Amino acid sequence: MDAKQLRSTLNHLGLSQLEAARLLGVQPRTMQRWIAGNPAVRQPAAEALRAWRRLADLGVAWRPDCEAIAIADAAELARRWPAAAELHGILARVAARGGPTQRWRVSLGRRRAASDSLIVTFNALADGGFAPASYRRLDGPLDRERDWPLIEEAVTAFADAVAAAGTSWAQPRREDARMVPAADAAPPGRSATG
Repeated sequence: MDAKQLRSTLNHLGLSQLEAARLLGVQPRTMQRWIAGNPAVRQPAAEALRAWRRLADLGVAWRPDCEAIAIADAAELARRWPAAAELHGILARVAARGGPTQRWRVSLGRRRAASDSLIVTFNALADGGFAPASYRRLDGPLDRERDWPLIEEAVTAFADAVAAAGTSWAQPRREDARMVPAADAAPPGRSATG
């Protein structure tokens, strides 16, 4: 893996150099040298980064500080996410609580919604819909019961962005490489595109 591929992979995964060094178990100075291209990324680290990228592209929880939503507990997912009908319920619950409590930034290209405290990733479905895949907290330990209202907010923000983008939302586009605040992408009124 060369320096350009490393920078692209870190950007794709949303990792800073310091965070990547910590996850790979290398010194920050080693990461700085790899970013500069001298020397090339060691093979074990390069393989780990490639694997993480493949898992992230599939919407699978790849970080040790993430929890899978869809994969870890299929019964919970089936209870909470039986497709479009549940999306309407989530939208209604978030609205009944007075709307989102946090500002959400949505990237359809990365298939994630992020706030200052939580990042939720999503899988694209064959019918143009989506399903939550995994989440991680940026400000403390995971607690699914406590975190579920924020996960619902992320689902709402993602649904707004999907509704604004239309049926081709899952097709990769260059502009999706950056995070866009959901409020900027949301159409007037909510659509339950699911």
